Amino acid sequence: MSREILGTKFFTVQETAEILRVTPQTVRNYIREGKLAGKRIGRPILIPEKDIEGYLNASTSINTTLQK
Repeated sequence: MSREILGTKFFTVQETAEILRVTPQTVRNYIREGKLAGKRIGRPILIPEKDIEGYLNASTSINTTLQK
């Protein structure tokens, strides 16, 4: 279940992994590599919805370019 903080929707590492269809460790790697922005809010790492959407859009445009 996502969390909304000051009008921004955030997802946990596990939720983000399910959205992206990867493992939670892959999501942590993406954060460490700068592919996704993760923010530690309290104990959990949370990923803003806009960053997930941006990652998906970038991945889609790369795949489209590679298929040409």
